[in-house]
Amino acid sequence: MVKRILRNVATVSVFVSMLAGCGEKKQVDPYPTVTLRQITRGNVVSKGFRYKLVNPEVQVLNQSLGLIREGDILEFIGARSLEEKLQEKLDGDFELAVVKEFSPFVHFRVEKIFTAADTTFLTSTGILPYPRVQNAAGFRMGAYEPMSIDDIQYDRTDMLRALENRKFKITAPITRETEDGKAHYVLLGDNAKFRVSDPSDGTGLFLKLLVEKGYPFEGGVLMRETEENSSRMRSKIAGTVEVEYVKYGSRIVSG
Repeated sequence: MVKRILRNVATVSVFVSMLAGCGEKKQVDPYPTVTLRQITRGNVVSKGFRYKLVNPEVQVLNQSLGLIREGDILEFIGARSLEEKLQEKLDGDFELAVVKEFSPFVHFRVEKIFTAADTTFLTSTGILPYPRVQNAAGFRMGAYEPMSIDDIQYDRTDMLRALENRKFKITAPITRETEDGKAHYVLLGDNAKFRVSDPSDGTGLFLKLLVEKGYPFEGGVLMRETEENSSRMRSKIAGTVEVEYVKYGSRIVSG
């Protein structure tokens, strides 16, 4: 009798264990870990096009946009306040939970930033200000007059006035300077400098990349206005230009 009871108890225990095992579902990470090359050149399948990038090489961040690189692959990432929330984490290990999106071109919306200490949730409500990107070979530059910025002199008011409201294609060193407590990009010539008016997030992203990498600016500008004489004599800033496009490699970035 005792043996039969023990056998029944054992059978019930095994049955209960089996039921418990069936009830336990293995948690699947909705963000499978991949490389940038795999999700841009491979066929990795993930529900909702969600992926996780481990310590991606962040090239530059500007406001709501960023660029990440793997070898010769350069892609956009974006989220509200992305620069503010990601910049401080670049010195350590981090992971990005992203969603691959396809309009206006392939890019990656950042949903979460993981570190050993915490998880940061990001929002991307509304339309993020991605720039227009097109092949340089098909871009019409006829509206932009070729010009050497080195030929312009900051103390020639007549010369500067004649440039106003005209579009030019130029190549020049670019830097970032602070004037009266405000930072702005500056194009450098031998005899004059030009302040760049506040760019969009997308254009600003590439201007910042040029400055941080030490690359020259190549692109199209609209000459907006001539600087006041007293200011020119002090700073050698001849005037303000608006960047209408940036040439980066074989691509034109604008807007």
